[in-house]
Amino acid sequence: MAASPFVKRTPQQIGLIHNPRSQRNRQRLLGAGSPHLLRAEPASLEELAATLTDFSRREVSLLLISGGDGTLRDVISALPLAYGSNLPKLALLSSGNANVVASDVGSAGHTTAALQRVLAAARDDSFRRRVRRPALTLTWPDQAHAPVSGFFMGAAALAQATHYAHQRVLTGGVQYDASVAVTVFASFKQTLRGEGDWHLGEQIGVALDDQPERAGARFIFLATTLNKLMLGLWPFWGNGGPIRYLDIDAPPRRLGRSMIPLLRGRPTQRMLNDGYRSGCATRIRLQLNQPVVVDGEAFEPGPSGMIELSSGPEIEFLTP
Repeated sequence: MAASPFVKRTPQQIGLIHNPRSQRNRQRLLGAGSPHLLRAEPASLEELAATLTDFSRREVSLLLISGGDGTLRDVISALPLAYGSNLPKLALLSSGNANVVASDVGSAGHTTAALQRVLAAARDDSFRRRVRRPALTLTWPDQAHAPVSGFFMGAAALAQATHYAHQRVLTGGVQYDASVAVTVFASFKQTLRGEGDWHLGEQIGVALDDQPERAGARFIFLATTLNKLMLGLWPFWGNGGPIRYLDIDAPPRRLGRSMIPLLRGRPTQRMLNDGYRSGCATRIRLQLNQPVVVDGEAFEPGPSGMIELSSGPEIEFLTP
């Protein structure tokens, strides 16, 4: 027998992870707004893990994240241990310096009004957008670091560009989503001007799925499980597995001429001949001795120098 349309639906339990240190959260503090909202402001990864374990015990099925890409990365990394395979759905209240993930999966905004829109959509089950993305998970075979799950990673020039952004871009009045685009252009500008040693790259071995490792100097290596980036940038091409990657030899040949087709994901044949590679994979193994950056934070490779990339867990994002 079909359920009566007049049966009142039990309100779902909702959790909010609020990062007060995020750039936009310094200007506005989100209100509580609902008796079914559990709010937490964990000050460390240990507190975050304890909070998510408590949310799981209380059967929180919708998790709101008020912060940027880094806050989301920390939450995604801790979720499997707290929830197992039965992960909650996520809704983003993007308030960080960079909100690259939100530009793909959607965001309600970052104000108290945005929070109220999410709560109203949860109450009425009226979310206008639902998308799934597999996380990009990094593991250290030598167990030098616990697994980290995010959505965008890079090495070589990206690590240098991230440091540049923290020191020069974000402190120079450029904020939020634009900072990432400015950082990308800044890295190319530094290289084209011959400033520093950006063009020399780093020695990195890359093994795609079951293929043998290809070692050499890399100008930049990127990987993501997203479907788009901000401001129309998309330096990837090819089809296949869930992980998209970009792999450019160092020093980069004819970078000035290649920059626009590269950032649009439309390489010329000359670029392909010059060591500009992109495609998709299911697993990627990196051998390197310099940090990798995952959603804005640098992580050391560990004693063995090996980091493995895989896809999962899959996350469902809701937008009102």
